[in-house]
Amino acid sequence: MQGINRRQLLGWLAAAPLLAKAQLSQASETQVIEQQLYASAAKNVQGGYYLSFFNALGQKQTSHPLPARAHQVLADPVRGWLFTLARRPGEFIAIYDYRNQQAITTLAVQAGHYLQGHALLSPDGRYLYTSETRLESDQGYLVVRDLDDDFKVVKELPTYGIEPHEFLWMPDGKTLVVANGGIKTKGREKLNLATMQSTLVYLNSQTGELIEKQQLADEFHQCSLRHLDVAPDGQVIIALQYQGHPADSVPLVLAHRQGEALVSMALPERLYSQLKHYCGSACFDTSGRFAAISAPRGNHVILWDMQRRAFLSSIYAADGCGLAATNKAGEFLVSTGRGKVYQFSALTGEQQLLPLEESSQWQWDNHLTAI
Repeated sequence: MQGINRRQLLGWLAAAPLLAKAQLSQASETQVIEQQLYASAAKNVQGGYYLSFFNALGQKQTSHPLPARAHQVLADPVRGWLFTLARRPGEFIAIYDYRNQQAITTLAVQAGHYLQGHALLSPDGRYLYTSETRLESDQGYLVVRDLDDDFKVVKELPTYGIEPHEFLWMPDGKTLVVANGGIKTKGREKLNLATMQSTLVYLNSQTGELIEKQQLADEFHQCSLRHLDVAPDGQVIIALQYQGHPADSVPLVLAHRQGEALVSMALPERLYSQLKHYCGSACFDTSGRFAAISAPRGNHVILWDMQRRAFLSSIYAADGCGLAATNKAGEFLVSTGRGKVYQFSALTGEQQLLPLEESSQWQWDNHLTAI
């Protein structure tokens, strides 16, 4: 064997720290991916309802039975809890310790109220907010419970509208933005489609004061604002579901900044015609530049460049609805009602299927949550 000369030896010695650093970096990145968990409500093929979560490599972690179908899962990473909210009109909040894999408790809503499927924690983690409807008036409220005082209801904030659905904190940590869907219901039956009016409102979380209220023109009053997300710079993206005639041309995705008018996001006609007037989840990526909107009835996820408020591209995902951002800029996961979870990038257009165990046994519900 030919001997190693001095130049080769010095080159190898110089490269060794860089190689070791690269290997360490790769190992560290893999560890981060393994530790990143995602949770969703799900239904199995036997008809049971569950809370289920898995890591970003698609490795199944655990499933916990639920009393009925659920909608959103909210993560409390400090306590290690997951709050699973019943589907509208729901009555339970199941609380599960995902670190110790044990149930904590199941809360029931107050008499005369029902849940609208979404919840939020206060910035300090002490209070749980839930969107609810008061039956006697059909008006919406955000009900606040103290997690440190046996889940006692301590406040109810009006949402200044009917059927409050998803709501989130604005970057100041004091203002809440709420999508009022505008539909009066009895059970799942819709009662006021001819007169419904959906709104986007901003509230003072301490006083309940109305800060701002936005709604579309009267000709679009059957557009129901339901799901939204907020970027770090305060821009809001909203997914709509239209309750009118299938042939109508109406907004399905909106953007908004406080103090400005609602902006309808234009879609290519070939894509718009496939969406069946129904958009599901809304999600910004970790950078806040890109946003994804799912359209499960149209089997697409739509990607937007929110700096330009411009359509970017779409991916095919049969019955794909749940969305979550990964820790990489431009990257998302989408979960489907057919048991699949895909990872995709708004930057590269690449899409890959996560190798979930027993994926054929599950139907993921509407939302996916990064823990």
